[in-house]
Amino acid sequence: MPEEGTRFVEAFKAAVRPEPRRVHRTERQGALPAVVLCDDGDAGGDPDAAAVAIRELAAYVCPDAAHRGARHALIEPGRFVAGADRTVCDEVIDQLESAELNGVGRLRLPEVALLRSLLGWNPDAGPDEAREPTVRLRDYAYERLCDRHKGLMALRWLAGGQQPDLGAGRGLRDFLFILLPVPLFYFLPRWLWTLRRDRRLLRQAKRFPWWAFARGREAHPEAGRFFDTAIAWRRRLRDAEGHERAELMERAMWAALLSDLRHANRPGRLRPYRRRRRTRCVVLLSPPAGNGQREVFDRCLKAYEDACAVIPYASVVLVAGMRGEGTRSLADVAARWRPQRTPERQTARLSERLPEHGVRVPPLPVPYFRPVARAGGELAIEITALAAALSVTAWLVLTGAPSRGHGPSRAHSLTPCLGGDRSSGAPAPPVPASPASPEEYAQARRMITEENRRVDEQAPAGHVRTVVYLGASRGNTRFGSGLPELRGIALGQREANRTAQSDLKHGVWLKVDARDAGVRFEHAADVARQIVRKAAEDRDVIGVVGFSESRTESRKAITELTAARIPVIISTSTANAMLPGRNSGFVHRISPVNSRETAVEAAFVKYGAIIGNDSRDCHTARAAIVVRDPSDLYSNELGEQFGAQFEKLTRARPYNVAYYQTNASAVPAQTPDFSTGDISQVATAVCSQLHKGDRTLLYWAARAEDFRTFLKEFNQGTACSSRHLTVLGGNELTNAALAGEFPGGDRLRLYHTAHALPVGDERRTQTATEFSEEYASTWKNDLWSNDGHAAQGRDSINLMAKAASTVATGDQTVTSELVQNTLHNGINRVGASGALRYLPGDADPQDKPVIILRHFDRGNPVPVLVCGAFDLTPGNDYTRWGPDRQYECPTDQ
Repeated sequence: MPEEGTRFVEAFKAAVRPEPRRVHRTERQGALPAVVLCDDGDAGGDPDAAAVAIRELAAYVCPDAAHRGARHALIEPGRFVAGADRTVCDEVIDQLESAELNGVGRLRLPEVALLRSLLGWNPDAGPDEAREPTVRLRDYAYERLCDRHKGLMALRWLAGGQQPDLGAGRGLRDFLFILLPVPLFYFLPRWLWTLRRDRRLLRQAKRFPWWAFARGREAHPEAGRFFDTAIAWRRRLRDAEGHERAELMERAMWAALLSDLRHANRPGRLRPYRRRRRTRCVVLLSPPAGNGQREVFDRCLKAYEDACAVIPYASVVLVAGMRGEGTRSLADVAARWRPQRTPERQTARLSERLPEHGVRVPPLPVPYFRPVARAGGELAIEITALAAALSVTAWLVLTGAPSRGHGPSRAHSLTPCLGGDRSSGAPAPPVPASPASPEEYAQARRMITEENRRVDEQAPAGHVRTVVYLGASRGNTRFGSGLPELRGIALGQREANRTAQSDLKHGVWLKVDARDAGVRFEHAADVARQIVRKAAEDRDVIGVVGFSESRTESRKAITELTAARIPVIISTSTANAMLPGRNSGFVHRISPVNSRETAVEAAFVKYGAIIGNDSRDCHTARAAIVVRDPSDLYSNELGEQFGAQFEKLTRARPYNVAYYQTNASAVPAQTPDFSTGDISQVATAVCSQLHKGDRTLLYWAARAEDFRTFLKEFNQGTACSSRHLTVLGGNELTNAALAGEFPGGDRLRLYHTAHALPVGDERRTQTATEFSEEYASTWKNDLWSNDGHAAQGRDSINLMAKAASTVATGDQTVTSELVQNTLHNGINRVGASGALRYLPGDADPQDKPVIILRHFDRGNPVPVLVCGAFDLTPGNDYTRWGPDRQYECPTDQ
């Protein structure tokens, strides 16, 4: 054999029998392309060289010993039938199924069998013509399945045979037989099988795309029922012309065959039959002689290539012959014959004479597989070993791992609660009588005013822009979540202007226009309209920052601003619903949203040992009580999302308490288990649920100002004053907890989320450390140095400044439109609250840090969970948490 032919045979051998260690990798890369062997009459070759090559390859894959061979199909010219009801693929399927290989087992093609049952059904036959065609087709297909499947055949026999007649009962015995065995052994298996067809072929079309390809549709999840689509497909076949009908059937048969071979040839650890399959299936198409057969040949080859593009799995080797001039040599084809995602036809020229006719071609050298036992016996051994392993595991779980902390003999196995019982850090600063007083708000505003004056005096002409801060700084003077945010805005403005001062050419100085939206943002919409009018008059206004609370009023304000196409950066508000109904691309957020926060919290509750008692032994939570205010945007969304995440992870539905603080007429999306407007009744309901189970968590989604009142009522007005109470809350509790609002004693174990690491934590970045140092030097004895509001306020103003400087660096005039385009295209920054990594068009930073702190009456809080990214270095994200980092953090990918 010439060298080119030798190289081709070697490539063909590698394609038919890949190395076992490379099977998974090569098959995931795609399908093998179709190879077409052409003769070349001008080169003096045999005019039937392609046919000779096909015959020689057929001899090559037909071994002397059956256990060393490959399943193959040889389609001679006489097999290219142009009939309307039989395709070339049907002949391929029949030859592949009829091949008997020792120890490999028969080839199961369930999808092909299903497709053939759909094609073989006669709607005019049968006595039940009045029934729905979909039902009759389903029954026919299930009967054909029972004829092939021994297990279903046995169940059908137990049910009384084919198509049980429910009206055939004549006595009590027949009635009981129809009442019990028929539904259990016939109707239930048929219903489950139909449901499986609907789920796999319609709702999981990306995993099983052959049916979508056969129907000529994109492989995406669909609703509906499979047999309804099958009836529609049959109607399309019925109405199609002869040529179109043949194309549709050829496509469908190839798609079903490749789908079956994809699963039949994929290796499996507990499947001895699959382990014995050492080769791919080989299909050889000998060149046809007549034009009519040539059309069938081309149609078959095109259907194969189209199906491979949809089902990219290298389970078939197809070689076809044809007459005509080739484009590549055999050596070129052999060098490029590799699995690929989009198969393309590779054409080989036969310019050299193949071995003389009659010369024996050595068989395909497939190593003999020497198993320990026959396939059936090996499978029985594997099942027995697996059952024994599962039994031993179950016995160890039931007898060797009892509940922790029950009895003195288990004292050595006590599990401490996350965060411990006492703070190991420095004592917390003393709490003043009135934190967040109006004087402190005024002090922060004066700092902004002074910085604005410095900008007017020192900034070059044309380098000044205005950012509006919208906050509720004169809110509740006791909790004052807006005060640290306002202080962070002031420090962020000063930092941004220092950066601009060092860049004389492109530096953009920022002035801050601080606006007050009133208590609980009650005047936010009116203030937003004022900002819109100012932005229309003053082109130097480039955006708005702020919104420390997720309320309905603040969402209305954001809607007003985005309607005017003004970019908005939300600093500390976390509700997903804060995005407006339109122009949501103009909103950018600094905080992790409620959906991310509650996903982390639910994982913390499921895996963290946080429920404690007097024995100091802690457990994970088995039940949860969720307290939320349905009339409050933040509270209602946070409570609903945590409840959904908790139920998803633990399979336990939480007990929902609706506490209406303001609007008792609000209708929640989920009906609560208990509703009230009295905080004392909330305490009573929580106490009642605690008596029903020991491992119950209270998730507080309501506002912080109500939590202190709840604790007082819980300790003094209920029968639970001596019980331990474990509470988990959102970032709403952080500001109040740091202000000393919740002195619950040893029986209160409070965990709450934060959006920045405590001061002194070694995981803080240089940016966060420098900001906290400047914050501490500016605001002496500040209570909220461990709170994320200040850091997020600083990050919001710096993000706006970065977008403005990016526009200026491109020698463009800084306008709100260009600032918005820069923000929308995505910015990566290291902020004081963590990494700010924005994908183009995404409002939320990717994997923004979520920290859960353990609160203590005396002493700084202790972080017990840290998840997210603090810098931009790949691989530095905190993706695991727990005492031994054994639990995975939820991510945004």
